[in-house]
Parts: sequence; structure tokens; C-alpha cells
Amino acid sequence: MFENWGKTLLTNEKKSPEKRSKLIRLASASGIIANIIFAGVKLVVGTIANSVSILSDAVNNLSDALSSVITLAGLKLSERPPDRKHPLGYGRIEYVSGLIVSVIVLMTGIEFLKTSAQRILQPQDVYFTAAQLIVLSITILGKWLLSRFHIAAGKAADSDSLIASGTDAKMDVIASVVTVVAAVVAKLTGWHVDGYVGALLSLFILYTGIGLIRDTLSSIIGERPEKELAENIKAEVLKYEPIMGAYDLILHNYGPVNSLGSLNVEIPDTVTVEKAYETMTAAQKDVLHKFGIYFTFGLYSVNTYDQEIVAMREHVRQIILSVPGAISLHAFNYDKDNHMIRFDIVVDFSVHNFSEFRKQVTKELLRHDPSAQIQMNIDLDYA
Repeated sequence: MFENWGKTLLTNEKKSPEKRSKLIRLASASGIIANIIFAGVKLVVGTIANSVSILSDAVNNLSDALSSVITLAGLKLSERPPDRKHPLGYGRIEYVSGLIVSVIVLMTGIEFLKTSAQRILQPQDVYFTAAQLIVLSITILGKWLLSRFHIAAGKAADSDSLIASGTDAKMDVIASVVTVVAAVVAKLTGWHVDGYVGALLSLFILYTGIGLIRDTLSSIIGERPEKELAENIKAEVLKYEPIMGAYDLILHNYGPVNSLGSLNVEIPDTVTVEKAYETMTAAQKDVLHKFGIYFTFGLYSVNTYDQEIVAMREHVRQIILSVPGAISLHAFNYDKDNHMIRFDIVVDFSVHNFSEFRKQVTKELLRHDPSAQIQMNIDLDYA
């Protein structure tokens, strides 16, 4: 339900900044209002029932409301226009706000663990009525709906903060159910399990907080683009003749909706500079329109008329792919006058020592042609 709604609010081909901003504001505002209501209800019920786990859950709801406020503030700051010091804008502030939300979740778990430990050492009776149980059940249902909404909206809008809030809310639902069960058990049996349930709740929150921090830091560091996106961009570029190949795609992220890209393309050496320029410009405009990413292109000239060089390229490719770690070869060029072979190799992330890998490739090539001069670039499998 929420997943489809979030997708229809945003455009299919690229994110509309205005619609994305509207979605984040709507989700954050609903989070603030709902969590304040949930916190108020649980504070009353927890105080009457003398339940530390319910009171802890109420405080957690208040921290969730604060998380939504931080999400809104991060969005507002990220929408500041570019200036001389930050010419690519302030979009990465959203990642910072997501990290702050994740840290709040972690700190909340630590505080709950302290409180629960005290209750385990000094157990107290928990008083619970059927009416209070019904009220808590309603808040649990509301929290579950809110978590689904926030996660769906966060994925649709590519917002780490919303995803963090939604994930935290989902963990709250699980913890609240366990809390109610513990209260019922205490009422029926007299067993003081409230502190232990609170400790379990704390561990859930700590686990969630650590995971959210890890995911947000990954976004700040810079992640590999999604395979589907990379393949779609390359496929779009390859529609433009006479482009023969597209390699070394790199995306530079400056926030969820602001990315720059670079891509190297192969064009036959018989094509004029003017034609190559026109083709790359048309591809650049098309990719910007369809994916919202501005790309710059590098040019590789591919020999197509000399069959001897074509055969050599295939021979060299077979040799290189026999070396462990090599994925593909491109940008092949052969200078007959100097017997110079130039090419780029894409390697996987198991290759850590580029110098040793280079020596191994050179050794294999010279074994087949001792007089050749070899010049190679080594590229990681960026996308």
C-alpha cells in the first residue's frame, strides 16, 4: 500500500526535487504528530502501571519525534542554493541528519539498558488493566502503520533519515508487543520480568542503531551505484551511433538528488571529431533528461579498418583474462611504428597489489611477444 503510493508520488525516471521534498515533509510531520501522541499515551499508561519498559517505550517515542524534526531540519539545510564555497550545493547534509538520527537511536538504547538493569536489580510490581492493554494495542497498530509509511517514503525519496526513523519504528512495534506480553505475564503470575523485557528492548534498539549508523556512514563514504542504474545508463548511451562501448562509469554523489557522472566511450577511429562531439553531446542531454545525472565523457578511439590490429586485440584480451582478477579489457590501441600496445584493464576487488598485478600481466604478454612495449591502465570495477 505505502510502497506503491510513495512510488507514484515521485516520477518514474528521475526524482522530482519538489515532489521528493513534499514526501519527506509529509512523512516527517506525520511522524512528529503521531509519536507525540503515542508518547503521551504510554507515559500515562506506564506511570499508572508502574512499568519501566512502557515508560522507556514512551521516551523512545519522544526521541522518534525528535528524529523527524532533525529530518526536516536536514532537508531544509540541504536545499540551500550553491555558493562559492560549496558550488555543488548542500545535499550531503541529509546524510549528516541521517547519522544524527541513527546516533539518537543508539543513545536511546544505551539509556534504556541502564534503566532496565536497575529494575532487574530492584524489581517492582507492575499493575495493568484491560483498558490500558487496549490503549497500548491501538498505539502499537498506529506505530506499525507509521513504520511502513516511513520506510516506504524513505526508499521512494532515497532518504536515510526516513528509513532510519521507519526502521526504528518497526523495532519499536516488536519491542512494544514484547512489553505488553511481559506486563500480562507479570499480572497473571507475579513474575517480575519487566526489567528483563526492558533489557531485551534495549538490545533491539542498540542493534538497530548500530545498523543505521553503518548504513548512513556507507552513504557518506560513497557507495557503488546500483547495478540496474549503471546498466540502464550504459544502454542509453550505446543507443547513439557510432558509440561502440561504454566503460569506467563513475557516479559522484552530492546528496540524494544531485549526482555527477563520468563515462568513457569507444568510437571508431574513422569518425570525425565533429561527429564524435555531436554524438556525445546528444547522449549527455538524453542521460540528464532521463536520469537527472550530468555526465562528462572520455573518448577512446577504436581501430576498425586494420584487421591485423583487430585480431591482436582479441589475442591480447584472451591472454589478459587468463590472469586471476582481470574482468575485462577496453581502450585497446596498437602503435605499429613503435610496437606499443595500450589498453585498460578492469579488475575485481580481490586485486589489492596493482604493481604485482601489472607485473603479472606484462610477464604473460611478453611471453607471447618479447619485443612488445606495453602501456596499461588498471581500473577497479566501479559499476
